[in-house]
This record gives sequence, C-alpha cells and structure tokens, in this order.
Amino acid sequence: MKLTYENGLLLSTIEICYKGKRKCLNRVAIDSGAAHSFIDIDSVEDLGIAFENGDPLICHSGIGGSEYSFSKNLDYVKIGGKIFRQVPIDFGTLRDFNIQGLIGLDILKSGEFLLDLKNLQLIAMDEKKLA
Repeated sequence: MKLTYENGLLLSTIEICYKGKRKCLNRVAIDSGAAHSFIDIDSVEDLGIAFENGDPLICHSGIGGSEYSFSKNLDYVKIGGKIFRQVPIDFGTLRDFNIQGLIGLDILKSGEFLLDLKNLQLIAMDEKKLA
C-alpha cells in the first residue's frame, strides 16, 4: 500500500465500517509510537459514532498533555488488502492536526506490517511472502 509523506507524517487511506455504514478516511497517519489506533470523532460523525453510556474511556498521554477518548468496536478496518474485524478503536479529537486518525501498534503489529521507508509503502507480511 502506497503512503504519502507530508509535514513529517506518513499518511495512508483506510476504510472503516460501523453498524453497516462504510467510510474511507484519506488522511490517516501511520504512527508506530502510538499504542492504540485513534480516529478523529469529527471525521466519522456521519456514521453515527458517538459516546454512549458503557463505552470504555481511555486517557491518552503524550507530549501535548493528557486527553480522554472513548472506545468502540468497528465492524471492520481495512488497510490495503487486510481486513481487521471487530476492532476496538479509540475516538476523540485531533486538534491542530490535519489528519483523520492514527494507525497505531495495535493494528500494525497484529497485521504483521512492514514499513518500507525508501519506497513509502506499508507492506503486509503475507503480501511480501507472495512477491
């Protein structure tokens, strides 16, 4: 899967599905420094994703301080040719960034992805084995 490099970020496109509604997010950063994948809530409000009683709350800490988000299971997340079903994803706000989310180590590791920085590609291990 081809990546773009913009303002110090590696950007990808993913497809998500929630309660049967699908959406492509075209500005999602590949972030191996993030433990959990995260999607900006404003980018998916048309899918009906919102905090509900019983949703787990998560505290994220980083250079900019701490922020809270909530977690929901998506029907699936599709990255390149890989589909991850019933994936828990954190939702909150990404202020001051022109991105729609982050793909973190939870998905990168479970998908056995390789990051080819020379050619700006995200490669699934099973794709490499077929090459």
